[in-house]
Amino acid sequence: MFKTVLEIIGPKRLSADDLFTLLENIMLYGSISRAAAEAGVSYRYAWGLIQESEKAMKATLVDKYVGGCAGGGAFLTDRGKRLLQEYKAFKQAIDHRLEQFMQQTFPDETPAAKKKEVKRTDNFLLLASTLEPVETGILDELESAYYLERGILIRHLAAGSGRALEIAKSGRVDMTFTHAPELEEQFMAEGWGACQAPIMSSDFILAGPAGDPAGLGRAGSSLSVAEAFRLIADSRSPFITRGDHSGTHLRETAIWEQCGIVPGGHWYLFYPGVAGNLGALRFARERGAYILVDRASFYLSRSEAEMKIFIGGDEPAPEELANTFVLTAVNPKKVPSVQLNEVSRFMRWLQEEKGRAIIEGFGRESYQKPLFKLSS
Repeated sequence: MFKTVLEIIGPKRLSADDLFTLLENIMLYGSISRAAAEAGVSYRYAWGLIQESEKAMKATLVDKYVGGCAGGGAFLTDRGKRLLQEYKAFKQAIDHRLEQFMQQTFPDETPAAKKKEVKRTDNFLLLASTLEPVETGILDELESAYYLERGILIRHLAAGSGRALEIAKSGRVDMTFTHAPELEEQFMAEGWGACQAPIMSSDFILAGPAGDPAGLGRAGSSLSVAEAFRLIADSRSPFITRGDHSGTHLRETAIWEQCGIVPGGHWYLFYPGVAGNLGALRFARERGAYILVDRASFYLSRSEAEMKIFIGGDEPAPEELANTFVLTAVNPKKVPSVQLNEVSRFMRWLQEEKGRAIIEGFGRESYQKPLFKLSS
């Protein structure tokens, strides 16, 4: 089996895998000593790696304070958190592509019944999540808070909503976190889901270059989502699509169908990367293109200087742009390894005071507004 190994290039070659393992443990435990012990390295190596990495990146990733575990605590800076999220999304996407390559190149002859036998330990939960909660960092915040309060560790796999639900059907996770209503409904109808709950929302927006080649701004505030898409298609203005069966792609596809348009040609550009909406936004900025994304990703990417929100900038958003993230517990009748009681406890916690407070406050300090809203 292949393994991806990443390095940080600078005056010294540094292990990116070791660094990000340490950063994740610091975020979880609040201590460099504990993070080093969990990673199986010495405190001296851990602190040296962090310092050398900060020099190479010219950024502060970790801050220390007096009075924590082992004589002092530690926490990730905002830069450290963003870097960790970008790495995790990138690494998981690469691992997924590598898995696809291996399956295509060396087909697995193991009987299907054997493939679903997943060995698990019972001291943690596994979650397959759509990319937006991972890229923005809110999922790590929720998982860390839950661990500190309840002592239950949650590990997540990041993928588009369609892929996340496929992972659940393969028997690899206890729950999913997605934003694809049609796929979620099908997942429940087929008996794969035991229960589900809407947790939070971040409406979709239609953003584009400030130059506005399709003339959306000239159409006025009464412009509908469908009318905006028609103007883009009629003017052959560049439009970026994820094209990956994610929740974002499915919503975009539904809007094109509503317009009666089959997009294609030189103006309809497929995002070639694997980094989700943040990567797609970078691609849109480079190409001077329009794009449908969630509001949280748009603000997190700090695209306001080069792009403008044409639809969805006002509250409340049009119904076609509603975007709710739903937590679904996998049915143990389908996947016996699922820890349904623990998943149910986590689901309730997200809807109670502490979980709700994290969601309501996430992004407020950096963006003067929350990036997500609570779902009713």
